[in-house]
Amino acid sequence: MTESMTVWRGADTRDDTRPDPVPFGTSRHLIHCPVSWDNCLDSPGVGEEHFVLADLLPHDHPLFNDGPVHFHDVQVVTESLREIGEFVGHRYFGVPAERPGLFYRYDLRLTDLGAWRAGPGGGSRLSTRLRAVPTHVVNGVPRGVDFHTEVSIDGTPCAVGSAGLVFLAPALYRNQLAFAQPLTDGTDGHRVDGHPVAPGGGTRRVPAAEVGRTAADNVLVSDPERLPSGRLCTWVRTDGVGAVFAGPGGRLPGLHLLEALRQSALLTAGRRHGLAVARCTLADSRVHFRGSAEAGPPLRCVAVPGEARPDTVGRPRVPVTLTLSQGRKTVAEATAVVAQDL
Repeated sequence: MTESMTVWRGADTRDDTRPDPVPFGTSRHLIHCPVSWDNCLDSPGVGEEHFVLADLLPHDHPLFNDGPVHFHDVQVVTESLREIGEFVGHRYFGVPAERPGLFYRYDLRLTDLGAWRAGPGGGSRLSTRLRAVPTHVVNGVPRGVDFHTEVSIDGTPCAVGSAGLVFLAPALYRNQLAFAQPLTDGTDGHRVDGHPVAPGGGTRRVPAAEVGRTAADNVLVSDPERLPSGRLCTWVRTDGVGAVFAGPGGRLPGLHLLEALRQSALLTAGRRHGLAVARCTLADSRVHFRGSAEAGPPLRCVAVPGEARPDTVGRPRVPVTLTLSQGRKTVAEATAVVAQDL
């Protein structure tokens, strides 16, 4: 049952006769599927709502198609959800427009690794079923929305996940951003663990191939420092980043932080266990954002690798725990499983 369709950032592409695939995001459809005919949202809903988000997988995206492209980039799912999540809260649940939405957690688990392999023809169709559940409803208006996702590529179910979105009153939103401002020592530089660090990290970036990219501008992490107990520490670029990572108001967007975590996980699995990064992807990832990051001051990522173990068909998998911090404040905590294809 389909109540409405919203087309995002481009023309309707239901005409399958066009010769070339359109860019990622320009054929995006958000389809509302009411749970009953009695709830077609003449007024904002207060209960669970179902949607389907349909698009084409990217074929020339400056980040998602940068690299060996053995696998489709799983970040296309979280990026799509990030772009429509706030809209769903405002349009379908009656959240006031002046309350911005912030995602504070994501998780995604691949259930069919083969479906994520990038075929030579490209143009595969991505479909995400969304179950949106309002949370902390006060006077009929939710303070947040939880999303539960089921992902298919060309009709093959291949991932499940969830995300949490919170809507903040303008004053609370400003306080949240102010709290995220990292502390400095009052000098021209910044200090982490008592040591001065140049803004932006100030250390040499790793080769792009070690983080599954080709373009040097897309590399966000530095050559890692080895810490006790097998940990690795990298510095993340926070200034001079490309347009794909640009965020409003001097903040770093969620895509920048998710890519930094992805790169740190792949780098750690390659350096500590010798995985071939060109054939790797994140088979499982769980991210909890504890604050925003500011462009300019250094951002540190500490990665703790676990033991490499094969899955049921012999593909090596490495769990990695990651923590992003800026100054004395934790920005994000994550766990990931890096899987290498055979």
